[in-house]
Amino acid sequence: MMRRITGLRDIARDFDAMLIDQFGVIHDGQKLYPGAAEVLAELHAADIPVVVMTNSGKRAAPNTKRVVKMGIARDHFVDCVSSGEVAFQSLDVKTAFLVGKDGEDYEFDPVRFVVDPKEAEVMLILGSNAPRASLDDYRALFRGITLPALCCNPDRWMITSAGLQPAPGAIAALYEEMGGKVSWVGKPYPGIYQHALKLLGNPSRVLCIGDSAEHDVAGGRAAGLSTLLVQQGVSAGVAETELEPQPDFVVEAFKW
Repeated sequence: MMRRITGLRDIARDFDAMLIDQFGVIHDGQKLYPGAAEVLAELHAADIPVVVMTNSGKRAAPNTKRVVKMGIARDHFVDCVSSGEVAFQSLDVKTAFLVGKDGEDYEFDPVRFVVDPKEAEVMLILGSNAPRASLDDYRALFRGITLPALCCNPDRWMITSAGLQPAPGAIAALYEEMGGKVSWVGKPYPGIYQHALKLLGNPSRVLCIGDSAEHDVAGGRAAGLSTLLVQQGVSAGVAETELEPQPDFVVEAFKW
C-alpha cells in the first residue's frame, strides 16, 4: 500500500542510499525547489549517500555543474548520473545525426555530428526544440530517414516557461511510430540504474525519488528498489489515485 509521508525525515533512516531525480525534484530547470538544499544537507549529515539521477541528454559533468551552481554543495552527493552519460559510454560510432536543442553542447566528442543523415551511423535524440519546433516539424524532419536511433532522454514531457512541452522521448516515440528503430537509455530502462548502483557500491536498501510515475516509479520498481513520488514537477496537481504505477511512498513536496 502507498504511504503518504510529511517529509523525507519520516523514512530516510530506513535506507542505505538514495537515487534522487534532478528536474522536477531538486529544481524546476531554473532554480532549486524550496527545501531541496536542506534535504541534501541532512542526508549528507546522516551519512546516506546520494546519486542525482537525470534523463538528460547531456553528460554527467554539465549536470553536476548545474546542480552545484544552483546551490547544492558538491560534497552532498556522490555524482550525477545522466542518461546522456550512460549512452555516451556505450557508443562505438564516429558520426551521428543530432536531434537536440539548438545551441546546446552535449559534449559527445569525439563523435562528429553531421548535417546529412546519410553520412551518419546513428541518430542521437538528445534534446528537444519545443515549443519552437512541434511534433509535426519533427515528423517532416524524419521523412526518408532510416537510421537506427538512440534516445538518450526517454522523458515525454519537459517543464518549460510555456508549460509542459514534448521532450525527447515524445520525439523518439514519433520516429518509432514512423517505422524507425529506437534504442532507449535512461529511466525507466535498467542501464541507468545499474550505472548508479555501481557508483554507490550496490547497497541493499535504496530509495528512488522522482516526480514521474511513468519514469521514476516504474524504473525504480523494475530495478527492485523502493520508490517515493514527489507531487511537484510533472506530477504537480496529480491525485494519488491517478498515479500509475503507484509508488511505495508519496509526499507533497521535496522537503526534510
